[in-house]
Amino acid sequence: MRLYYACKANTNPEIVRLIAKMGFDIETTSPGEIAVARKAGVSVSRISYTCAAANEKELISIVQQGVGVHLDSLSQVEAIGRRFPGRDISVRLAHGVGVGHHAHVVTGGPESKFGIHVTHIPQLKKLALKYDLRITGLHQHIGSGGIFKPSVLLEAVDSLLEIATQFPHLEHVDFGGGFGIPYSPAEKRLPINELGRKMRARAKKFTREYGRVVEMSFEPGRYLVAEGGILLVSVTDIKRNPRKTFVDVDSGMGHLVRPIMYDSYHEIENVTHPRHRKERVTVAGLYCESGDVLAKNRLLPMPELGDILAIKNAGAYGYVMSSEYNLRPKPKEIVLH
Repeated sequence: MRLYYACKANTNPEIVRLIAKMGFDIETTSPGEIAVARKAGVSVSRISYTCAAANEKELISIVQQGVGVHLDSLSQVEAIGRRFPGRDISVRLAHGVGVGHHAHVVTGGPESKFGIHVTHIPQLKKLALKYDLRITGLHQHIGSGGIFKPSVLLEAVDSLLEIATQFPHLEHVDFGGGFGIPYSPAEKRLPINELGRKMRARAKKFTREYGRVVEMSFEPGRYLVAEGGILLVSVTDIKRNPRKTFVDVDSGMGHLVRPIMYDSYHEIENVTHPRHRKERVTVAGLYCESGDVLAKNRLLPMPELGDILAIKNAGAYGYVMSSEYNLRPKPKEIVLH
């Protein structure tokens, strides 16, 4: 079993270097992410590239670097076939299974933009024959985070392994990521050992039926880094109206976009006064947008001006998705070993 770190979750070079030293290969989605991995000392043989709407120039450049590419469409297969006939390729398939904590992170299923739909496998094989391409890899990704039950992920695994029997030259099957972490107290942790046991049983069964060993891999991203990151903010104002109490802070959607983009829950602690009497408050950001709210009607130890609040589980899709909206600077990102 091969494990890739989906580095789009957090591309801090020190984080990428640390995870690579732990034995993970690196999965990328852009030339910039490939450059970060290379600067972190990761060899091209340990980097994969999963593309979506990449143009032909980008695809060719990445193939020429020696990075393994999972092609996302029939037109991409044709572009690589024209430029590099006779080579081995890997393709991302869409087979109707998708899951996620929000519609915007569901990367599989009938509404997803990603992958070659399984109904187009005959066209895929015709293109492969036309350009003397060998399909040696299959890829899927059903959703970014939100998977807490092994059965959900294993449903997609079973589906892809069934499809895999249609391809006689496979060397590698990649099941993507999506391993969830508990953002809210109500969410239960993914039983990773149970998933491992059931996955091993499926791998052995497929090997027997396929007739030889095929390398298999997963691409956890959020699962590796989310809980390692905390966004520290300062309370700048407290406003009360007849219905709500707003706690304003010196951060917001420009630093952590997940709450406004995905309606995501992040646990918040009052670091300065953890024993204050709890009140129900709305933690509001400093950006000029009504939706710039980090937590709605949350029960917190009542802050005072200047208190430090810790917004937890911000290590994935936090700083990496930050911006300078309203021309406000990004925060500093500090890695503690």
